[in-house]
Formats: sequence, structure tokens, C-alpha cells
Amino acid sequence: MSEWRPTSCVLCAQNCGILVQVENNLIVKVKGEPDNPRSKGYRCRKGQKIAKFQHHKERMTVPLKKTAGGCVEISWEKALSEIGEKFRTIVDPLCNCRRIDGPVFKALFF
Repeated sequence: MSEWRPTSCVLCAQNCGILVQVENNLIVKVKGEPDNPRSKGYRCRKGQKIAKFQHHKERMTVPLKKTAGGCVEISWEKALSEIGEKFRTIVDPLCNCRRIDGPVFKALFF
């Protein structure tokens, strides 16, 4: 049985609103979210093909950390903590703040 779920596309900084049809926890179809106040039902070519990224055979499904001996699997908590610390070392000197999110955050690192 499939269902339509509202979400946002993550393939660029616009984060257009999309609806994804999901079957067995996999995206099978994508369409624009007409009720989204920003994208108003629009979705670009990348957003239209978002399911290909979910199904790609080389998709990473666990966090990996580069070491001298190659990449090793680490926990999500450790990966997010280390990434957050590295972002803070970049962002704090630039804006003298502790919390940035949304489009401003993406603009700083895009």
C-alpha cells in the first residue's frame, strides 16, 4: 500500500516543498506540493528525480570517517557531533553567534 507524504527537497538551497509517494518505505513518485507557500507546487528536474538518489547502489547509508587506514564506520551521534564542532569553528568567528539554521546557514556554506 502506498501513501503520499509531504516533505522538502534537499538537493539545493531552495528546499522546495514536494509530495513523495512511498511504498515499502521507498520513494516511487514525486510531485510538487501545491500548498507549499514558497514553491507553490513547483519542482525542478533534480527534485523530480530525487528517488534515484534514494535507490542508487552507491548511496552511503552509514556515516564514514576518513582515517589514515581508510574509511571507518562511526555512529550517527559521533558524526553529527564532529560535524557540528567543525561548523562552529567556521561560523562562530564569522557571525559571533551560537545558532544558525535555515537558508542563512545554507548560504554560508553553499
